[in-house]
Amino acid sequence: MRTSWLLILFALPGLIGSLLLVRLAGAGQALQVQQIVVALIGIAFVLWMDKVRRNQDAENGSSMPRLVRNSILILVSMLIGFAACYVFSKAESPSRWLKFGGLRLYFSAAVLPLALYVFANLHWRLQFSAYANVLLVLVFAALLALQPDVSQLMAFSLAVLFVVWHRAGGLVLKLGISLVLGLLCYWCRQQPDPLQPVSYVEGVIQLAGSAGIAPMLAAILSVALIPICLFYAGIKRSSPELMPIALYYIVIMICAYLGLTPMPLIGFGAGPVLGYFLLLGMCGNS
Repeated sequence: MRTSWLLILFALPGLIGSLLLVRLAGAGQALQVQQIVVALIGIAFVLWMDKVRRNQDAENGSSMPRLVRNSILILVSMLIGFAACYVFSKAESPSRWLKFGGLRLYFSAAVLPLALYVFANLHWRLQFSAYANVLLVLVFAALLALQPDVSQLMAFSLAVLFVVWHRAGGLVLKLGISLVLGLLCYWCRQQPDPLQPVSYVEGVIQLAGSAGIAPMLAAILSVALIPICLFYAGIKRSSPELMPIALYYIVIMICAYLGLTPMPLIGFGAGPVLGYFLLLGMCGNS
């Protein structure tokens, strides 16, 4: 089974659980429809990208300079998206959303899994300049700190440090980025966050627990399947770039349980769902 298909399969319990929990919380039917539509769009994107990639591989391969160029373009596009979040933000709320009319997309949750994959690929496989890669990482981290979004920043930082420390050499660079990311996390943690947790977004485990021990255990298992599958694919299928993303999701899930950020996939929200499927569509694992 292709890695992308396996990761889709392991996401289904969480996606189904999110619909049940939204209903349990008494939220409107429109939210359930939105969650279904976003999930279907994500799955369709992964399947379409698999088909496109097979056609490209049959016609011609990708040279290393081209892969590096495409990776940089992806990261720069994400930075432009972060800038747009600040353009559309209001003074009394964090700058976390990219707005499309009346819709809001939690942008960091939608792009950071893929960003981490790209960073790991540049650092490990493509042998891109370590200093240039670290500079890009710090730009991402600074933007997360300014939003402020301590959950995404901590998850991103831990995953990045896993990447950086698993490349030979550069001890000074490794210590330097560890110190800077640690300081950014500390500073971001001191900033006030006016947002309050919502039961079917951040508090889904507690919400499931209100329905009984079996629903709570099912919710916990649904959440745990994602990093478990990512670790499995990273170790067993020669896809080490997926391992730091598994660490990212573990930190996000802990923060979500504490009411700090949306729970991926099983919690309501387009950003985390799109972020997961954007990763699967773009990573191109076999």
